Amino acid sequence: MAELTNILHGDLDAFFASVEQLDNPSLRGKPVVVGGSMHSRGVVSTCSYEARKFGIRSAMPIAQAYRLCPQAVFLPVNMPRYLEISKQVFSILSRYSPIMEVISIDEAFLDISGCSGLYASPEKIGCLIKEQVKSELGLTISVGISYNKFLAKLASDMDKPDGLRIITESEALELLRPLPVSRIWGVGQKTGQRLDKLGIKTIGDIQDLPPEWLEDKIGSAGRLFWELAHGIDSRVVEPEHERKSLGREETFPEDINNTAYLEKLIAQFAAELCRKLRRKELLAGSITIKLRYSNFKTITRSKTITPCNSDIIITQIAGELLHQSYNNKQPLRLFGLSLGHLSPAASLEQGSLFEPQLNADYKSIDRLMDEIRDRFGPGAINRANLLPHKDIE
Repeated sequence: MAELTNILHGDLDAFFASVEQLDNPSLRGKPVVVGGSMHSRGVVSTCSYEARKFGIRSAMPIAQAYRLCPQAVFLPVNMPRYLEISKQVFSILSRYSPIMEVISIDEAFLDISGCSGLYASPEKIGCLIKEQVKSELGLTISVGISYNKFLAKLASDMDKPDGLRIITESEALELLRPLPVSRIWGVGQKTGQRLDKLGIKTIGDIQDLPPEWLEDKIGSAGRLFWELAHGIDSRVVEPEHERKSLGREETFPEDINNTAYLEKLIAQFAAELCRKLRRKELLAGSITIKLRYSNFKTITRSKTITPCNSDIIITQIAGELLHQSYNNKQPLRLFGLSLGHLSPAASLEQGSLFEPQLNADYKSIDRLMDEIRDRFGPGAINRANLLPHKDIE
């Protein structure tokens, strides 16, 4: 009997840099760094595989990337273009399952458990996705398939770029055993250092420990790490339309303490999330930011708001929450923004008489911008806070 491999994870390779090389073929084969000009104070958003050979990584200061590879091509973030391509990629993925969970602009999970009657195998689905992304968009995507989300994501990263890997339940424990603990979802640099001081260097080291001992040493995250080390992950693929909230978060490859970068990330996340809300004719009644520090301590800060779907308002309030709860002395490993208490926009139409004029003006601007994008494409118009800035280019 075939083993269950019903979760697929697709992850575009060096996405931002790959789009830049796609749009400008003269950049192919060259080290490309996306994030800002070579003299800016920002950080690397994405870099090409050619740039990675010089030691450049995401979230690295641009100045450091320039010192490592001064001959690299440094480009600003072109978010409207990346969102346009991202939408097309997710459209391809959705051909193979209606149960899709988008977790960032360049990666998503699919539950393909109901697709066995349509395709010969999960591997065939992965091959078709890769072929169509390449032929229709000119990009490569790495695909991982397994029986849970953690292993599917791990599999997609194992043979990058342009990889396809399947991890079955019978091979999971032995495959995980020699890997460094950093390959566990959630183990960053600081947590890795704490585990190293405990003599824990590989996933196999965690497999050999009692979960209670690990919990006692590093807290509640210890149980999660123990379960993942044993290939246990009960999370399901969660389609967006079933959620009671909508969110975006980013785990940084290296811890950061750049407030300007976080402010721009808020504007980017708000633009993406509010665009989705407006398309679904939904309003958000609460805003939550999520901060995870280098020591794995996680805090959230929320605020109840007059229901809206304007990214200007969301960006402003989320920015206020950020400045109230964070200073850049302590580095972060993850930042997230989520919008909750979702409700149909039509449910508040009767209350529009008392709506503040400022909010009404923003609604008109949002409506106009959506119409322009629908007619001329996502890159036709953008807000100033998503354009390159001298401090965060």
